[in-house]
Amino acid sequence: GEIMLYNFNDIKNLKDQLEFVDTAVIPFVSADLDEQALTHANDIELVQLVTIQLEKQFKGRIFITPAMTTVLSDTEVLKQYQKQLYDYGFKNVVILTHLNLDDEFNSIRLNQIPLQDMSSDIKFDLVNDEVKKVMKSIISIWNS
Repeated sequence: GEIMLYNFNDIKNLKDQLEFVDTAVIPFVSADLDEQALTHANDIELVQLVTIQLEKQFKGRIFITPAMTTVLSDTEVLKQYQKQLYDYGFKNVVILTHLNLDDEFNSIRLNQIPLQDMSSDIKFDLVNDEVKKVMKSIISIWNS
């Protein structure tokens, strides 16, 4: 299986692969420039690092969408996009986020990790822990 990226060819072939690629993952991040702005920047970096690893581990099983951004915790666009993905034919839609979302979303919450303070090997270990946690959550969704 190839890595599913959001580009012309992958979208062109997506419909044919839905029996294998049945899970869409939406990275969902806050871009608020508020007093938490530095935390949000860190969260965005962590989501990106986790997403890259997920794509490698679950080649051909998951489709990772472009990251969606919220301000003021608004989830209206996320709701609409989730519906589009289900309508398109995905069995599962998983939101990867640091935010606290309602139960109408199947979300996996990442820990907040102060990445900027860490040496690269510690950072690598912590990112890998998050990746493992997300993989376990996705596998348990597949098994439910």
